[in-house]
Amino acid sequence: MTDLSFQELLNQTANLSHPQIEVGNELQVAHPVYELLAAGVAIRLRPVTAGLDRSLLGRFPQTTAVAYLLPTDLAANDRLAQVTVATALAESVQAESSELTVISSFGISVGSRLHLRGEANWEEVIVAQVDGETVQLAGALNNSFAASDAVEVVISYAVLGVLDESAASHHLKVALKRQEV
Repeated sequence: MTDLSFQELLNQTANLSHPQIEVGNELQVAHPVYELLAAGVAIRLRPVTAGLDRSLLGRFPQTTAVAYLLPTDLAANDRLAQVTVATALAESVQAESSELTVISSFGISVGSRLHLRGEANWEEVIVAQVDGETVQLAGALNNSFAASDAVEVVISYAVLGVLDESAASHHLKVALKRQEV
């Protein structure tokens, strides 16, 4: 049974990603590379306040926000990225490029974290400079993207813990820690 009242509370969207960790020949663990699990997931995000239930949060004192969402495959060490501004590429961009042209640069500023999403590709980048509708990136792209592919300004959070709050797969309560650039 669908709980429409709960779904109406989910007034924001987020992208969810899982870490993929490679281990080298000498058992050296590389920095994780995140793989997109789901895009445009409906969420409700709240900053931590004294009135929030501490059953989950008491185990994670570093929590900076709490998200509520419908049940999904989300676990500790995943990332939840709240989409704050959405636009699209005005023209295609090739791998190795560090410059994008977007339809609108409204809401994009130096230091912004962007998600670029195409049909087959997804990538997270940091903005180094904005000049009109041209966005310079802090590094080169690993993938190519087509004109009209999604460009989203996001606030990224590390997932600290997940609780099926009603224990009946009604909704998840997720403890989060904001990730700085």
